[in-house]
Amino acid sequence: MRATLALVLAALAFPAQAASVNIIDGDTLSIDGTRIRIVEIDTPETYKSHCENELVLGLRAKERLRALVDQGPVHYEATGTDRFGRTLATVYVDLADGPVNVGETLIQEGFALPYKPGGSDKLRRLQVWCGPNAKLAY
Repeated sequence: MRATLALVLAALAFPAQAASVNIIDGDTLSIDGTRIRIVEIDTPETYKSHCENELVLGLRAKERLRALVDQGPVHYEATGTDRFGRTLATVYVDLADGPVNVGETLIQEGFALPYKPGGSDKLRRLQVWCGPNAKLAY
């Protein structure tokens, strides 16, 4: 009985490890069938890119995300959902020396920019990827 209780408490203390991880783009992935949007970051678009450079940078971000999640077990901490029904979450890769925040790593390595809501911030990010004359198309 004690051993069973200890196992249950241990399972509750640590988030479940992912069995299946599929990469959608640089800031979106599917973990065990749940579509996850990494919170607080934005990567260049690979679908409906605004310019060729955005597409190239988006594909690089997607490759880097794949390389990160391939380093070890993956888990996430959900914070809500977005307007598309995706789970918003902080995603971690568990390495021997501790968990690594995937979003923070993508920002630090230059594959992502910090996400802030609003049209002016979205335009600023787009201009980083496509140049100062880039315009948002609504």
